[in-house]
This record gives sequence, C-alpha cells and structure tokens, in this order.
Amino acid sequence: MRGRGDGDEPREGEPRDPLDGPRRLGGDWAGARPRFDDPMSWSLPLARVARIDVRLHLFFIVFVVVELLQASLALPRRGDSTFGVAIVLILLAWLFWSVLLHEFGHCVAARAGGGEANEILMWPLGGLASCRSAPSWKAHLLTAVGGPLVNLAILLLAVPALGLLTGAWWGVAIPSPLGLTLPMEVERSWWLTALYLLIWVNLLLLLFNLLPLFPLDGGRILQALLWPRTGYAMAMRLAVRAGYMGAIALAVFALVYDRTLLLALALFGGLVCYQTIHALNFTQQVLGFEPGPEGELEPAPDPETLQREQKRRRTEEEAAELDRILNKINASGLDSLTARERRLLKEATERRRRESEGSK
Repeated sequence: MRGRGDGDEPREGEPRDPLDGPRRLGGDWAGARPRFDDPMSWSLPLARVARIDVRLHLFFIVFVVVELLQASLALPRRGDSTFGVAIVLILLAWLFWSVLLHEFGHCVAARAGGGEANEILMWPLGGLASCRSAPSWKAHLLTAVGGPLVNLAILLLAVPALGLLTGAWWGVAIPSPLGLTLPMEVERSWWLTALYLLIWVNLLLLLFNLLPLFPLDGGRILQALLWPRTGYAMAMRLAVRAGYMGAIALAVFALVYDRTLLLALALFGGLVCYQTIHALNFTQQVLGFEPGPEGELEPAPDPETLQREQKRRRTEEEAAELDRILNKINASGLDSLTARERRLLKEATERRRRESEGSK
C-alpha cells in the first residue's frame, strides 16, 4: 500500500500553506511527529536506507506480541490451523520483510519516475510509503505498480524453487491464498516450510494489493489509468467510489469469515475514501479550485464549460472512429464491417442528416 503522494509536508523553517490540509488526497500521514491526539504518529525510528526513513508503529509491536501469545497458548482461530511459536515467528518475519520490500518498490518507482520518496511506516495493516510522484498519470502508475512488482519478483524466484524441490506445484509451490495450512510436502524440512511461508505471504500481498480498492495499489492503478481520459479529479472520484464498494464487500467477507484484520483494513479503506472525497469537495465547492496531482490547484471550470469540453471530447472520438470505419470500407468493402461498426455508421449518418436539416 502506498501512503501519500498528494502534497508534501513543509520542511523545518518553511512556511505552511494555509490550504495544505484540505487539498491533500488519498490519506496523508507522512511528516507527522508523535502526538497524543494522532494515532498515526505513534511510531519509532527503525532505520534509514537510501535517504528513506523507516519507522515502526507501536501498534505493529502490539500486533506481533498478540500473534506470539496466541501461538504460545495454542489459541485456535476460526478458519485457520493452529501453529506453534516457531512457525508464527517465521511467518511474521516474512511478512515484515515482504511488506518492507514492497514499500521500497514504491519508493524506487517514484524516484525513477521523477518523484520523491522519503519515509516508510510499518504498521499492523501493512506498510505506508511516503511517495510524491511526478505530476503525470504515467509517473503515478509507475509508483503504484512498483510495490506489487517486488512481490511478483519474489514469487518468480521462490515458486519454481519450491516446486522443483518438492515436485508438487498446485497447493504447495502455488498455495491457496484464502487460508494457511502446511502441506505434508514441506513439513519434513524447516527450509521448505520457510520457503512455503514466503510464497504464501507474497502471493497474498500481491493479490490483495491488486484489488481495485482505493487506497490499495489496485485502486491507485485504476485512478492512474482513468486519469488521461477523465482528468485527475474525476479519476480520483471514480477510484474512491470503487473503493467504497470494495470496502463494504471486504467488511462483509471479514464478518462472515471472522477476519479481524481484514475488517480493520476495510474500515481504514472506507475512512481514507471518505477523507479523500471530503478534500475533493472542499477544494472544488468551497475554495472554487480543481484539485490536481501533488496538491496543485487550478480554477474549477463552470458546469457549462465542463459540458462543452465533454461534448467536444466525445465529438472528436466519434469522428476518429468514423474515419477508421470509412478507411476500412475503402480498403475492404462494406461487407467487412462488423455489426457494431454498421450501427455506428448508421447513427453518424442520421445525426449529420438531422444537423443538415436543422441548419436549413
């Protein structure tokens, strides 16, 4: 999960923009120093790598302690097998490093696209990378896919290795992400067990983050792909709407299958979606500006101008499609058209006839 990418916290000594708060989109947390009234700031510095500060949230420590206590007391959880402390330790270690590398993937991708990245927060719901992408849809798309590509790279190395070592592929080298059970093929060796857990963690992270649910990577990928067609702000609105629906579906799934962590993720996603829509509405309706990437502001177009622009865009697209159909007729004849192309040609002909009669 990529944390921020829309606005930057002013450095020490720099003036703060009075509009800085409401115009940030997508759940901004970075730059916050520990404060009692801000739970997102309850973190400790862990390391600094390549000018990126890695911080560990206090709730992550609580999460690890709770998981180890459950393992040591052999407390069963619905839908899961009960594992010992050793297995849980390996699982938590792989989870930590896989999430951390995932977030570094976002940071590296952001910098490769001309942006900035300076902080990673590790917390129980995954990781949050503080990335400021360059103000273009391609740069935002590159930043969003950077994390999942790291998990995919790990899988491309680990899956063939385990498959060749065990001779078992489906269910072993390629496990089911819906539930964790140790197959007998890996129980004979701690190395095979560790490799299996590594695959399971990264497969789960890859599939979950690619869901088109804002603010997960899939939601940000969706927003970046919609951006060149609809504009930044509308693309963000559409991605947030998908995020709302996804959060509801995830919450229902978590309640049915008793998955507390997934329920917390669903609530967090819904909260980020609400904050993002609130920031969009505030910027457009109260300030009278159109939100842009990285907190840029442009005068908001009036409804008539927006309708004219949309109509112009549709006209250009229809004209381009009509030219393509006519070129196809010239090259291959009328019989080469599909049913859809015939319908479009007929509609365009009727529309032009009506426009010609109206002008007379």
